[in-house]
Amino acid sequence: MTGNRIVPLIAGCWILGTGSLMGQAGLAGRWDRIRLAHDAVRYDISVSLPDSGTFITATVAIRWKLGRPGPVVLDLDSTMMVRRVTRGRTAVPWRREGGTVVIPMAGARGDTATTVVSYDGIPRNGLVFRGEGGTRTIFADNWPDRARFWLASQDHPADKAAVAWRIEAPAGYEVVANGRFEGVDTLPSRRLSWRFANDEPIPTYTMVIGMARFATTRLAPSGCDARCPPVSVLTYPGDSAVALGGPFRRSAEILDFFSRRFGPFPYSELRHVESSTMFGGMENSTAIFYDEQSMHAGRMTESTVAHETAHQWFGDAVTEAAWHHIWLSEGFATYGAALWAEHADGDSGLRAAMAGNRDAVLASAASERPVLDSTITDRMKLLNTNSYQKGAWVLHTLRGLVGDAAFFRGLSRYYRTYAHGNALSSDFARIMADEAGTSLDWYFQQALTQPGYPILEATTELDGGHLVLTLRQVQPAAWGLYRMPNLTVRLGSRTLAVTVSERVTRVATHWNGEGPPPKAEIDPEGWWLWKGSGAR
Repeated sequence: MTGNRIVPLIAGCWILGTGSLMGQAGLAGRWDRIRLAHDAVRYDISVSLPDSGTFITATVAIRWKLGRPGPVVLDLDSTMMVRRVTRGRTAVPWRREGGTVVIPMAGARGDTATTVVSYDGIPRNGLVFRGEGGTRTIFADNWPDRARFWLASQDHPADKAAVAWRIEAPAGYEVVANGRFEGVDTLPSRRLSWRFANDEPIPTYTMVIGMARFATTRLAPSGCDARCPPVSVLTYPGDSAVALGGPFRRSAEILDFFSRRFGPFPYSELRHVESSTMFGGMENSTAIFYDEQSMHAGRMTESTVAHETAHQWFGDAVTEAAWHHIWLSEGFATYGAALWAEHADGDSGLRAAMAGNRDAVLASAASERPVLDSTITDRMKLLNTNSYQKGAWVLHTLRGLVGDAAFFRGLSRYYRTYAHGNALSSDFARIMADEAGTSLDWYFQQALTQPGYPILEATTELDGGHLVLTLRQVQPAAWGLYRMPNLTVRLGSRTLAVTVSERVTRVATHWNGEGPPPKAEIDPEGWWLWKGSGAR
């Protein structure tokens, strides 16, 4: 790794305290107040997609590990007509409560049981139908909790499960879903039945299917220092040239880079899929969906591919336990794209990526709220610059504070510890503090629960034989004060490491220079998110 780094923090010189992060509600808060009674272990899903129109039929079998007493409550939109509910093969009573299907459940904690729900209807969301005839496409688009519009499920990121698919579709189309392709069967109706299986547990919002006339390009593996899964690009036939050029040219290298940086790729293979989605990219486990319009117009970027690929580790394999902690997914993926830029283009690539992230934060009103913002009730509004770009800056500054060795060691340990499970911000903070060998309570509280960012004004003056540097924090009082230990300030040919923690910080240094005092250049290496005089 090239380039300068902020001196790693030294225990005892500027730490506020050593209180336990686990006791701090801000880092471990679950503000959606959803408590799941039972754990879905595996979904076996059969879906029949229509030749025309938007009417689907489905059967969803779910194997449960029972928890606290109470019924199984499945999320399924009221437009879906439930035809039959069984426990195992035995029909059981059930009832509708708005957008849920309530199934009585008896058994001791830790017991297993299987429910089967058969239903049909026209989805009003979550499953996107486009075109007819040869241009027909169907794609799932689930985030944050839109799977419930077409898929009977426990639609919450904290309940991850393995999934197996059997998807019936018209002949002449190809189907994609999560996991490994297990085969396709021709039915008596001459329709096709496609089978996929993903043995690793994934969040419901990434459980997807897609149907289109695809052109599939299999990419050559990269260095494969770690696990080397197959990588392919699925496009509409007219856009197949994009698979070997542009944003996907180095997609196998991107996967290999993250495998070495974070840990082995968590799934059996990876597909990049042109699709109809409301997002530029959606990180569905093993089957990333990209917006068809962006791909067709050539607007898709390598940064987007890196971002969505990084999600396979952070967001998919390690999933936030509650929606408000989505920075653990989006902030990590955004910084993952910056790490790839650093790997591919050196320090200049990293600097450019983080400068773009800074500009987005400073231009957004969302930054006036904390990253962990319990006031947000519309989950779509969690997709803001706090979760993405500011989340990336939380990681970047942390890296500068603790040094590369501790940072990447902690990142890899966090992934290994929570792979195929869920985590809260407090879990990440605890592991990083352990790897750094000192308390980081102050930093995570500041970075995640405090609004805004430091706004700095710097002045210099000569006082006898000394140069006096004055740094003022001038951000709104409601944002509070920020601690910036070892903040680098360049004064002409001299560089100082200044600990900023008060409203006004003054540092005097011996000065033999002639002429007016030099202008202060704050944070020249770009490790802090801040605004003010000298901000780039």
